[in-house]
Amino acid sequence: MKKTISIMTLIAVIMLLALPDISLAENLSDQVCSQIGNRIKGAEVSSKDAYPEGLPSVSPLLSRFYAGRGFRPAWSDDYGISPDMEDFLEVTRAAYREGLNPQDYHLNKIEAVLSDLYASQIRLGPYDAVKLADLDLILTQAFFLYASHLVDGRVDHQNIYPDWVVNERSADLPAVLNEALESKEMQKTLADLAPPYPNYARLREKLITYRAIAENGGWPKIPDGPKLIKGSRGERVAILRQRLIASGDLASTTQEKPDIFDHDLEMAVRKFQKRHGLKDDGGVGKSTLKVINVPLETRIRQIALNMDRLRWLSDDMGRNYIFVNIADFSLEVMEDEQPVMAMRIIAGKDEQRSCVLSAKMTYLELNPFWRVPDSIATKEILPQIKKEPGYLAQKTIKVFKDWSDNAKEIDPMLVNWSRVRASNLGYKFRQEPGPLNPLGRIKFIFPNECEIYLHDTPARHLFGRARRDFSHGCIRVEKPIELATYLLRNKETWIQKKILAEIKKGKRQVVMLPEPVNVHIFYGTVWVDREGVLQFRNDIYHADEIPYDLPLRKGHVAGETQ
Repeated sequence: MKKTISIMTLIAVIMLLALPDISLAENLSDQVCSQIGNRIKGAEVSSKDAYPEGLPSVSPLLSRFYAGRGFRPAWSDDYGISPDMEDFLEVTRAAYREGLNPQDYHLNKIEAVLSDLYASQIRLGPYDAVKLADLDLILTQAFFLYASHLVDGRVDHQNIYPDWVVNERSADLPAVLNEALESKEMQKTLADLAPPYPNYARLREKLITYRAIAENGGWPKIPDGPKLIKGSRGERVAILRQRLIASGDLASTTQEKPDIFDHDLEMAVRKFQKRHGLKDDGGVGKSTLKVINVPLETRIRQIALNMDRLRWLSDDMGRNYIFVNIADFSLEVMEDEQPVMAMRIIAGKDEQRSCVLSAKMTYLELNPFWRVPDSIATKEILPQIKKEPGYLAQKTIKVFKDWSDNAKEIDPMLVNWSRVRASNLGYKFRQEPGPLNPLGRIKFIFPNECEIYLHDTPARHLFGRARRDFSHGCIRVEKPIELATYLLRNKETWIQKKILAEIKKGKRQVVMLPEPVNVHIFYGTVWVDREGVLQFRNDIYHADEIPYDLPLRKGHVAGETQ
C-alpha cells in the first residue's frame, strides 16, 4: 500500500528543517509519559473529569496497555510524532475496503488534535506534551477499536439473530499493537487480523468493485411493466441492458438495437438469476424485477455485513469439515478446502431459526427415536391428542414421565388428557423409529447448546422447493445415506450396504464416528463461489436488516471484552 504524508505533517517537517537553531524539547517523551500516567491513574480512581471534554474515555484495555509499558507513549518520542501514526491513519481512512466505517475510529478528533499540535510548530513553539498525550490515547483507542472490529466484528449479530451462538475469534490487542510498533509494519500487522478464509478476501475484492460501480454512477432502476422475455422491445429492455452491464452480468459491447431483448441479453438474465438463487428462465418477471431493482447501496451494505459475519467464525475451521449455509439451503463436505460432497438442506422457519454454531460431530444414530421438544409437545402434540384419542398410537408415539434412562412408559389411555394443560404438561413424548418418524432413518449428532442436529426426513418432496425453511430448527439433509457412508468410510465394514442393512432391521443403533468431524452452520446471504461469481441469496431470517450504519454494539468499546 502506498504511503502518504499529510500536509500538516509536511509543514511541520519543513519548519523544523528550515529552523535548525530551534532546539527540540528535552525529555519530551518523559513529559508525555507523565501526562499519560496521570490520566490513566486518575481514571482508575474517578472517571469524572479524567479525560478532556469531547475525547473518548479511558477503557480498561487502554489502561492495561499503558501500564504494561510504564505509561510510555506509543505514538511519539523526544522528536515528536512517530511515522507509525500516518501508517495507521492510512489504514483507517481506507477502512471501507474491509466493510468498516472510517469515522468509527475518531478521525475527526485525531485531526483536531493534530491541527493544534502542528499550529504550535508553525508558531515556532515546542510540542505540547498535554496534546501529545491526548493524541497518544486517542490513537491507541482507535487502534484497539479497529483491531477488535477485524477480529470479532463491528456489530452484534446476536441482537437480531438470538440463535447466533458462535463467536470464536479473539486476539491479545495490546500485544498486537506492541508488535506493530516494534516491527514498524503497522499495515501488515492489522491486515493479519482479518479472517483467513478465502471467501473473506474474495468478498473484500467484490466490495471494492461494487463501490467503484457506485462511484461511476451506479445502476438504473427498471420501471414496472409486463414480463420481459426474448423478443421484447422498448425502453425497459434498453434500461435492463444498462443494468446488467453495470453489474457485470452482460459484456459491455456496442449494440445497434439496445432496446431489443436478444439472445445475449437472455443469457445475461439467466446468469443474474442463477447468482441470486432465482429460477433461471431467462425472463424478467415480478420476482426477478424485484431483485434486479435492489439498490446498489443495499448490496454494498449486504456485502459488508457478510464480511462482518465471517469475523465470528473460528480461524481454524478444521482440515475436513461440514459446512451448512442456511440462507443457501446447502451443505458441503470439505476436505482441504475442496468440496467432496454437496447436497440440499431444509432449515428452520423464521420463527424457529436454525442456530449458527460450530461443533464436533461424534456419532450418528440409525433408526433414531424422536424425543419431541417441549415446545412442540405443548403447541402441536397436546392439541392433537385432545382432538383424536388415538393420535399417539397412529403416530407410534410413546409417553414417559421424564427423559431418564429408567423412566417407565406411561399408558396414554390412563391419562385424562382433557385436564392436562400446556403450562403443566408433565409428560415427555417419544416417537418410535419408522416411516412416520420425522427424523427419517439417520440422525447425525454434534453436541451443542441449541440441541439441534442433522437428520433425514420422510418429506422428500420438500427438497424440490426453491425456498426450504420448513423445519423446527434442525437441519434436514437431502442425502443422509451418502453422508453417513462418507463419515464412516474409515470404520471397518461400515460400507453403504451394511448401513442400509442395519436400517432395514428397524432397531435404533448408535454408531460412533472414527474421529470427530467439525460442523459449521452459518448464515451467509452473500459469498463468492469458486468460479469467482458473486452470489446473493434471499434474507429469509431478516438478519441483513441489522442497523449496520448506526452506533456500535453495546459495550464494544476498544476491545473491552478482550
